[in-house]
Amino acid sequence: MTSKEIKHIHYKYPTPVAEFENKATYEIIFKAVRTYLPSGSVLDIGCGRGELMKLFSEKGYKVYGCDMDAECIKMSGAYGQVKKLTAEEFSLDIFDARFDCIILSHVLEHIENPRQFIVRLTSSYKGLIVISIPNPYYSLPFLKALLGMKINYVNKGHLYSWDWFHFKTFIEIGCNLEILNFYFDSVALPFQKESRSLLYRMGLLYSIENRLLRMLLPRFCRSITAVIRTKEQ
Repeated sequence: MTSKEIKHIHYKYPTPVAEFENKATYEIIFKAVRTYLPSGSVLDIGCGRGELMKLFSEKGYKVYGCDMDAECIKMSGAYGQVKKLTAEEFSLDIFDARFDCIILSHVLEHIENPRQFIVRLTSSYKGLIVISIPNPYYSLPFLKALLGMKINYVNKGHLYSWDWFHFKTFIEIGCNLEILNFYFDSVALPFQKESRSLLYRMGLLYSIENRLLRMLLPRFCRSITAVIRTKEQ
């Protein structure tokens, strides 16, 4: 299976709770970049509908993107220059620009050979990289595993998964890069979506998941987000 055959990774019409979760991740990615890069140019690989591009553009960054979905290209193109590319087609040479930071938000797990992709990327790029991937310690699947419940698919487009320790090993040993810091987004209550939707409508979900649970159980967050740089820098 190639990335062309994988169902597109960004939901075009997410539910309100999914939008809430995505926003938490985007805010953490922005915080991670802003900490190390107060201004500059950013490339969002797998930019989807352009939420991250919009966020960075509003804060004064020069933004670029690429995606494999034509409709998402139209939507994200409102915020910067966007190219229609698959992982196999991707090359920095396609862009007439230099980037201070490259973002891969929930993209790497869909790529057929993620190490090959990262090594190829960093052979010609020596700037900051921010990668966000699904956390297999995410609260609901983790609770189901502890209780010995039935094993279901997480996402049929996910080809790989890393926990905190394996991701550090993959990046630093496998790809010869350096992780500068990890960041934590929201920690979901281990309830079915109907219960979480009710809490969202009551206005309680943010305080519980983005504040209380993230403070108490940060490594059970939805995403593993890492700020990375090449060791040659």
